Amino acid sequence: MFKNYKDLCDVVSLLVYCPSERCYLFTKEASGETWLPSSKCEKNCWKMTANKIYFELFGIDAGTNCHPLRVYKIWLPSHSLNCVYHAVYKVAIKIDVKKRLKYKPGMRNRLQWLNISELERQKAHLNLRSPELIAFVLMINSELKDSDKDWDVESGSLIEICEENVVIGQDVAGGAVAMASPNLQLLQTAGYTREDQIRMYREFVLMVYPAIYMSINIFSQFMIDLGWQRTQCQNLFRAADVTGRGGLSFLELMLWAAALEPATQHTGMPAEIRCRYIFRYFDSNRDLKLEYVEFKELVAAARAARQLPIDALSVARDADVCLRQLGMQPNSQLPIAEFLRGVGELRLRGTSSLLRAPRSISAYIVDLQEREKEMSQPSTSTKMKMQTGTAALALQDSGTARASPGRRAPCPDYSVAVYTVRMRRRPPNELLELNNFDGKSQDAVSPSTAHLMVNAVHSFDVLGPSCTPVEALAAVHYFASNVERPHRRPSGGSSLNMVKPAWTWTSPAEEATLGSLLLRLAEAVQPICANEPRLLRLSSPVYAVGDLHGNLSALLTMEAALWPSGPALAAARILFLGDYVDRGPHGTELMAYLLAAKLQRPEAVLMVRGNHETRDIQKMFTFYNECLAKYGENEGQKVWNAINNVFDVLPLAAVIDDKVFCCHGGIPPPWVCPLISAIDKVPVPLTRPAEQSSIAWELLWNDPVKPNKITATLQLELTSNEGFAANTKRGTGHVFDQTALDHFLMANQLSHVVRAHEMHQNGFMCQLRGRLVSVFSSFHYCGGT
Repeated sequence: MFKNYKDLCDVVSLLVYCPSERCYLFTKEASGETWLPSSKCEKNCWKMTANKIYFELFGIDAGTNCHPLRVYKIWLPSHSLNCVYHAVYKVAIKIDVKKRLKYKPGMRNRLQWLNISELERQKAHLNLRSPELIAFVLMINSELKDSDKDWDVESGSLIEICEENVVIGQDVAGGAVAMASPNLQLLQTAGYTREDQIRMYREFVLMVYPAIYMSINIFSQFMIDLGWQRTQCQNLFRAADVTGRGGLSFLELMLWAAALEPATQHTGMPAEIRCRYIFRYFDSNRDLKLEYVEFKELVAAARAARQLPIDALSVARDADVCLRQLGMQPNSQLPIAEFLRGVGELRLRGTSSLLRAPRSISAYIVDLQEREKEMSQPSTSTKMKMQTGTAALALQDSGTARASPGRRAPCPDYSVAVYTVRMRRRPPNELLELNNFDGKSQDAVSPSTAHLMVNAVHSFDVLGPSCTPVEALAAVHYFASNVERPHRRPSGGSSLNMVKPAWTWTSPAEEATLGSLLLRLAEAVQPICANEPRLLRLSSPVYAVGDLHGNLSALLTMEAALWPSGPALAAARILFLGDYVDRGPHGTELMAYLLAAKLQRPEAVLMVRGNHETRDIQKMFTFYNECLAKYGENEGQKVWNAINNVFDVLPLAAVIDDKVFCCHGGIPPPWVCPLISAIDKVPVPLTRPAEQSSIAWELLWNDPVKPNKITATLQLELTSNEGFAANTKRGTGHVFDQTALDHFLMANQLSHVVRAHEMHQNGFMCQLRGRLVSVFSSFHYCGGT
């Protein structure tokens, strides 16, 4: 009835019934679902609209027989109307009036008279648009009584659906009670904020209104849009429909979505809720017992999730072993209580990967609503930059909007920029000068074009000679260079006097100036990184740079070899994989370079977070003391805090061409992060990663296991935990083996993993059958070669 949320308005439905024959008039919608004759409210008058529906059906006026049966007041957030109403009217007719029913062309098969038994049969076959229809009929027959409680709505004529009974928060039921609520724990584990709940509620209302329950048809289309197969939808609906009423309320849909989220951890109360959904998925007759055949289907799915063979013999063996361990006979039924006990006692493994949405549901809702917003707004323009000397055109986005995961942004418009770039003719091909391009030169632009360029966007704020990024990069290169001046001897000839050796400043004032630049750079870069997805999605070509650890010399060596014209004009994106500071002497200068490069070209210079980009680690190592030693107690503290404010909002990982996963440490376990789309749900800012996000902590600290370090005990732990074991070397995180990597790649449809975190003599190491590459970019690390 409604295609856009903003179009929602009052709706009137009419329930016509014949008391003598105890039958009721319904319509059959195009989807095959049974519903009431309905119409949008006209002239803000419900009764007039109900009378109009009646007249169109029977060709006579309803007179005084039309009475309200029930009215729903439905809250609409972010809408021009605060709420809409669904008014349901009833009209009793006699047999002679029933025969006057007008069947318009195409309507004969859509209008149908059903008695209560036939309506119940429609419900059993899940053919109702909403189970409310049963409640309406029972209300007319005065048979609702206590059974009204089964419908999750109040009895009476007016039912109000408002914010208080839609959004779950800590204020619901008050304080500690709400915090202990299983539903709230599940939403918190899934990372659902109040805004996420409201976004999902808006989409729910648009899909089901004027009904208040979601039918299996609408639910199935929703699941298919998320990536499920149509053949799975009936089982999915059975699992989600916890009451068995044949329709989902908003609360039921939201809890179902939270349980399916890739980010939802499979521990504690959320794990029990997820296991109940998994049980109902396989319990085809809803008797709260799994038949032996159903249990074997569950075991097969769990084995498949662990990449184990699912031949009949292996599945039957695992099922029988599990039943015996639970004290039950093979081939016997498995009650839900015993199933939960088996999962809790680790008798049945692999459930953490079952019933996971192919993509984040909350992110999908954001995508839908952003798409609707984009369709109502003009497309953003971008700038076209002209390079003189090479006669090449470079394209640059006018903004760095946060991209939604899994969806390509619409193609932007372009315009001609108003500046020229002058390059050095001979290597190194540095950017020498950025000049205004006024468009008045007849040999560069025609008069008809010149007036169109007056309002074009300038780039002097990031590339001009006096802008902060250019000043910072110039200061860093000056710091790293020998400065010599010619000196004439009295006897003739000349020599060079060393004014400044490399890696020094000529005066404390120069170093203090860089500290001031760092504060300005960090303040400008922090919101850019905060608006980036936690999981960057990039297209090749990309340079992946490993640990630098304050080694400015290594960074400038790579610059000379890979992007000699500077990061602003690099031919490829540059992805830095973390650990920028600590252990090396030039952490602040290196950060000045990276922040300036990021500010100049935010869409092409990307930084992900490493385990040394945390305050506690820096105080244990060198970066905190480095800032205080270089800039003093007060100013040094400011510089250190400003840089760490950027670290707190850095993305955590990246995917290149949807195939190569990049992070600092290693892949996370499936019970923490079943799919990489869960990374986008990590909160921002992340000031205490160890406490705020298990996913982030695993990405920062995990390592691949070394084959020559695998003991019998470690092998047993790896086998028991889907290829993961405690990382005893670092004292936190996990190590992972080939099995874990293969499962991670297959689950996320990836081909390789590129990571940093470990020093290798050659600067890189190919591991785990060539599917994992470790990169380490700092040379002479800790005095080594």
